[in-house]
Amino acid sequence: MSRYGGAAGVIFKSRGLLWGVFGLCVLVFPVAPSAWRTIFAVPLLLGGQILRFWAAGVIPKYRTLKVGAPRLVTWGPYAFVRNPLYAGNALMGFGWTLLAGWWWVAAFAVAFSLLYCLAIIPYEEAFLSGEFRDEYMAYKDATPSLVPDFYGILKKAPGLGPFDSRASWSMERHSLFMNLAVTALVCLRLFAFDY
Repeated sequence: MSRYGGAAGVIFKSRGLLWGVFGLCVLVFPVAPSAWRTIFAVPLLLGGQILRFWAAGVIPKYRTLKVGAPRLVTWGPYAFVRNPLYAGNALMGFGWTLLAGWWWVAAFAVAFSLLYCLAIIPYEEAFLSGEFRDEYMAYKDATPSLVPDFYGILKKAPGLGPFDSRASWSMERHSLFMNLAVTALVCLRLFAFDY
């Protein structure tokens, strides 16, 4: 077994499936619709998707079953958080669960913390620290994991580095279509039924 295997490796490979199961639960057990929750959810959904597109355009192919990185990316959204794709997931997840009801937001926060903060991110960071050693440790010390230092953003430019819009679209169109589909399903489930 590789040093990046074990339970965390299985969780890493199954990360999309695990969110699919959570999403089905949200669809099966929503609460009454709310215009206020919807108004607050839409910017989260849009912001999460925009962040994912930006992040996908600056890193090499990431939709894989095996953790890897040909180079350490520290520009673009990676200048502000080490895990902008997962931060985008968090924003979209909070948007969907906010649509579905307040207690779903709490359930999502717990599920996200368990899945990403305790399993996937440490798994990836073990690889990155082994691969890029001191360079990664300096980056890790200077850059928050998921939530940006808003004071630091004012002082820090995102840095110049390559951005590939074609790669971003190629990798993230799946995320965009999933975002639209899940949002439509949650809204249909909430607003199509009389409570």
